[in-house]
Amino acid sequence: MRYLTLLLAMISTAALAQTDRINFKAPLFYPEGVAYDETGKRFFIGSVKTGTIGTVSEAGIYAPFYIDSSLKSSFGMKVDKVRGKLWVCTGDPTYSQYSDSATYKKKIQLIGLDLQKGTKTDDIDLSALYNGKHFANDLALDNAGNIYITDSYSPVIYRVDAQGKPSLLVQSPLFSAVDVGLNGILWHKAGFLLVINGSQGQLYKIDLAAPNTITAVKQPAFFPGGDGLLWDKDGGLVLAQNRGTHKIFKLQSKDNWQSCELVGATAATDRFIQPSTTTLKDNTVYVLNSKLNELTDPTAKPSVEFSLQQAVFRAVK
Repeated sequence: MRYLTLLLAMISTAALAQTDRINFKAPLFYPEGVAYDETGKRFFIGSVKTGTIGTVSEAGIYAPFYIDSSLKSSFGMKVDKVRGKLWVCTGDPTYSQYSDSATYKKKIQLIGLDLQKGTKTDDIDLSALYNGKHFANDLALDNAGNIYITDSYSPVIYRVDAQGKPSLLVQSPLFSAVDVGLNGILWHKAGFLLVINGSQGQLYKIDLAAPNTITAVKQPAFFPGGDGLLWDKDGGLVLAQNRGTHKIFKLQSKDNWQSCELVGATAATDRFIQPSTTTLKDNTVYVLNSKLNELTDPTAKPSVEFSLQQAVFRAVK
């Protein structure tokens, strides 16, 4: 009986085991954006506290990559393999220890960094394109070299063309929010963008041939606190949700994202901690556990360690 009890305990523990993590020490860094660099075999991360861009090796070793005293916070980022750059959303929306009245909720900026040298190649100010508060949260790249940036504090999406010229792509009351609005964004080769309004938990499809043509995706549920979006290796949509849910979902569409269905979700026992953005490494989804919830909790002990955690999806029936 003693051996049976021990066996059952082992089975129970295995069933509740969390998915694999890459833990790394970066005291008070509080990363929000992540992007995997296939060539360099490393993850890039940003810091909402200092704006510093860092790298995390596959062995979990953190190292600073780009430090700039003018940066306040850094958020969404993407590796541009064609141009050999890392594109990063920066600004001063909240949390930064360097925040000041001249930039707080006013500055919205896109920077480009050379992947090899770690030097800044592009500095594009978007602040004057729309009169309102600003928070550059995430970005998407297309095959023509255009970059699309969401503003979480204003109901707009910006475009920076291949020559670095910024413009206002689209403005819509559908993108309005009571707190953090537009967040994760993706480009699809069929010629549209997919974006999540985190305040509403609603996905929207934007036709790039006619950007004012915006469709609310018919979805099986709302995802308030919806954050990073990612296409997986099968063309499925990976959606990270925080705001108390702390799970990752997989959605698929049979009608070019006019509608979608929920096909997978991570287990509650995986215990993601304020998951923000996701990235693909060798066709495996890694999720950044940002721990940003600690920054609004005066009783929380500041973290010195963070993690990138694998997302393993269980089928949803």
